[in-house]
Order: sequence, then structure tokens, then C-alpha cells
Amino acid sequence: MILTNDVAIVTGGASGIGRAIAIRFASEGAKIVIADLQNESLFPEEKPDTVSVIQKSGAETLFIKTDVSSSREVNSLVAETITKFNKVNILVNVAGIFIRNPIVDVSDGEWDQVININLRGYFYTMRAVIPHMLKQGGGRIVNVSSIHGIRGTGTAATYCASKGGVEQLTRQVAVDYAKQNIRVNAVAPGTTRTHMCQPYLETPSIRAEYDRRTLTSPRLGIPEDVASAALFLVDPENDFVMGTTLIVDGGWTIT
Repeated sequence: MILTNDVAIVTGGASGIGRAIAIRFASEGAKIVIADLQNESLFPEEKPDTVSVIQKSGAETLFIKTDVSSSREVNSLVAETITKFNKVNILVNVAGIFIRNPIVDVSDGEWDQVININLRGYFYTMRAVIPHMLKQGGGRIVNVSSIHGIRGTGTAATYCASKGGVEQLTRQVAVDYAKQNIRVNAVAPGTTRTHMCQPYLETPSIRAEYDRRTLTSPRLGIPEDVASAALFLVDPENDFVMGTTLIVDGGWTIT
């Protein structure tokens, strides 16, 4: 129970990687605040909802409806967390979207949508929680990036740009707050079996690339793989890990 007495905010916690992280952290003793647009997952295999799973395990949790691209809603999320639990020890930014289009086909609206959720949302949440972490004497932040923030991939200009921004934002904020005992790191998943990725797993040409580049194929990543990496990064014993990206990709980036 390495997170006993910790309070963790997990954005995008209703489904996919965020759901797996929320459930795993709760199993390690953390109180979990799930920030998402809806509590119920849209996907039948992710039933019951994350809150119910965590409550059934005996852990304490709270769902707060949040659009991470809205600074007002993010500020309200953090304020409500502090009101309920009087602190926030951990922030995990997961909420994101993935749209494939070559840059010449990307509309202004698509660009804004992806950047606002995938990058601006991380900025908003970190800006909101860090003052509270400073008052508490420290905290841990994990930003879920992507291997496509490190390496490009076909027809994903908006996604790659947003995740590249997450990578550098993570390092920069780590530089600013390491001396104040706030650890900031990222985890970069490769191909992971979530519904955001499912349409591409069903596209033969894209699936062939995934299988060729992932050394563990046919075993592709699952959300629990990323949850284990995130847990490592918030473990108090790993306090010498700072401003880095833990890649969880089945070997993709070394091929």
C-alpha cells in the first residue's frame, strides 16, 4: 500500500489508461479523484464504472465532471478536491484524443481541439495543483505522453505535436519545481489496446506497422502496463527519478 493517505487526481479516469491508473492507485491506498466528461465509460467491457470498481475495493473516490480544455473547470476540479480531501499529492494527466490526418487536411478546428485537450489541458491542471503542492511541501505529477511525442507516425500531425509539447512541458516544469520537492515525469505508451486506438488496430496497413515495430507482438500493450509504469513514477521510494520519460512500448522505439 505504497500510496496510503495520498490523494490523486486522474484526468480521463473513466476509461482506458486513465481507468487502469485510477484502479491501480486505489489498490495501493490512494484516494482517487476521477476527472472526466462522464463517469460511465461508453464501452461495454469497461463496466461497472471506475468509481464503482474503486468503491467496491473499499477505497475512497470522487468523480468530478471536467472538461480539461476549460481553465474554469480545471480550477473548479482542484478546488473541489481540496475542499473534499484538504490536499492533492498526485496528479496524473491522461485525458486526450487521437485524430489521424496529414497536415494539409487538418482544419483549424481539429488543430485547436487536439492541442486544447492534449496539451493545454495538462498545462491547466499543473498550473492549478502546483500551488497546493508547494503549500504541502511537495507532490508528484505524471503526464501520459506517447511514443509519438518522441517519434513521428503517419498522418498524425496534431497528435504528435501535442505529445511533443507534453514531453517538453514535463521537463520544463520539473526544472522549475524539483527543488520544491515536486517530482514531474512522463510515461510514453506505445500501441495500447484502448478504444482510442481500436480503429487503427482494425486498419490492416496500420496494424501491420504496429506488429512490425512492436517487438512483443502479437502481444500489444494494455492499459495496465501503463498503470504499472505510472505507479513506479509516483512511488515515494523513486524520488531520484525526475523530469524523465518512461517508455512503455514493447520495444517500438528501439527498432
